[in-house]
Amino acid sequence: MAYIFSIKPEYCAQIFDGLKTVELRRRVSPRISVGSLMLVYETMPTKAITGVAVITSVNAMPLHSLWSVAEREGGILRDAFFSYFDGLEDGFAISIRSATKFPVPVPLSAMMEKYELQAPQSYREIPDHVTAALLRHGQISAGHQHSDPSGGRKSHTGFLRLAAA
Repeated sequence: MAYIFSIKPEYCAQIFDGLKTVELRRRVSPRISVGSLMLVYETMPTKAITGVAVITSVNAMPLHSLWSVAEREGGILRDAFFSYFDGLEDGFAISIRSATKFPVPVPLSAMMEKYELQAPQSYREIPDHVTAALLRHGQISAGHQHSDPSGGRKSHTGFLRLAAA
């Protein structure tokens, strides 16, 4: 299963640089699970799917506990964190790994025209056949390589296998 997450450009840069390994959300569908793909939709001004990551955990927690995770792995300042979660007692930490920036972003116009997808407000589930097409559009194939967090080199065939499953 895969999901498109809307993320501000400054946070996307941190994700692809390996500095942000936790995505924060006010609420999360119980369908989002370990092993799901997170397609990163970079909001304005980029307005494109710019990469992909693998979800490794989804945890609900009280804000004081969530902040201790977010300050280390969330790439967010304290004031912005508490402003985002204003009015809530709990929030969600979605841990990710293997974040990979697409060589060719998938622009919003292509998302709408080719895949009949709108930019999500927060996130949305997408069908497996659309996920596979988006990964191909972003030129994720056996020929493209990326660095994993352990410093090794991996091909993207695993992303395609996950998307096709």
